[in-house]
Amino acid sequence: MELNLNRINYNANQSKLGNLFLGFFEGLFLDGRVRLQEIEALIKWVEHYPEAVSVPHFDSLYQVLIKSAEDPDFLLVKNKEIQEQLSIFRNSKYFIEHTCDVQRLHGVLAGIASDSDYSDDEILALNVWLEKHNHLKNDPIYKEIILALNHVRVLNRVSNDTKEVLRLTLAKYIQLNNFGLPQVRVTSSEDNKNPDFYHGNVEIVGKTICLTGASTRYTKAEWKNVIESQGGIFKDDLTKTVDYLVICNKGNSSWAHMSYGRKFEQALKWQKEGSDIRILTEDDFIKYLINN
Repeated sequence: MELNLNRINYNANQSKLGNLFLGFFEGLFLDGRVRLQEIEALIKWVEHYPEAVSVPHFDSLYQVLIKSAEDPDFLLVKNKEIQEQLSIFRNSKYFIEHTCDVQRLHGVLAGIASDSDYSDDEILALNVWLEKHNHLKNDPIYKEIILALNHVRVLNRVSNDTKEVLRLTLAKYIQLNNFGLPQVRVTSSEDNKNPDFYHGNVEIVGKTICLTGASTRYTKAEWKNVIESQGGIFKDDLTKTVDYLVICNKGNSSWAHMSYGRKFEQALKWQKEGSDIRILTEDDFIKYLINN
């Protein structure tokens, strides 16, 4: 029996969107208040992900959202109803705890940042959320955020330095000045080198190279030809034998995270276990090809 991959992908993306918006709603309510800017951000998210309206249990939330655009307090009035709808989703077949919680985290972070204001109550509530979900301790973004809030746990208060560290950390994954929408384009400049990326010399001859995300330059078949013409080995799947994982600039709208996707996270995990796999951006890889 032939698998219906379109249906499988559709169901997976529905779950991802549901989990992301589940977290976003939770992020909005963390400090017990809702601002108009946060409502506008959530509406902007729906415009960015229009397919979210068809996610089971989300349509009724969306109707409440539209009404609250005129009166943010309406959302607080409907808080109990919204929490009931979120509870229904958490108990539905679309909810897979670990995967959902990782995706919810990204929604929570975006919900916090969507109004460009990091209140003490929000950050304290975020710290509590992280402590309750410490089963995510191996997730790269979870680890970054928990580290950024270290002083909160030590001092039991929020300093301006902590707020700035959190803001800079979030900026790696969400667009701070654009309603908290995900960062997709890969950036790693000379002035601000992303420590997750490799910046040394690149050797292609005899090396195995895997790509993730969509490229701004070539199709996958064209990349295969380019890599093999340089003496490299193109590999579609990420394994421990891969020498370089190239993060392509256009990203992928179906990535499960607001980071650089599952392959990126797997490569980071293998690195921590002693693997020699190196992660670099498409731009850095192209610089090598041009200069080689």
